[in-house]
Amino acid sequence: MDAEPNDRKIGKLCEYALRNPLRIPKITSNLEQRCFKDLRNENFGCVKAVLCIYRKLLSSCKEQMPLFASCLLGIIRALLEQTRQDEMRILGCNALVCFMGEHCHISMDFDSLPRSYQKIYEAWH
Repeated sequence: MDAEPNDRKIGKLCEYALRNPLRIPKITSNLEQRCFKDLRNENFGCVKAVLCIYRKLLSSCKEQMPLFASCLLGIIRALLEQTRQDEMRILGCNALVCFMGEHCHISMDFDSLPRSYQKIYEAWH
């Protein structure tokens, strides 16, 4: 999938998630599984589409963020660990910045993230 993600379809999915917040864990679990599969298969266009969906979820479903934060953080970690794919690591960094920008009130559960990502960064150099 090299085409750009379909903004209209992403918008509809996010509207559905906003109207049906109890479905968000299932939606994001499927997105997470799809992203990991596409990373393994080096289908980076689909990975980019998943990140576009999460970016839209972050901006449109702020109240429901606790329902999908752990899946998104798992994807971010996987992207940052892609040692052979700089583009994927950059996408992971951008996703982390987007996540932190939308939710600067990160709870104690996320306090270990900066240390983890610093270790990954130091391992690159």
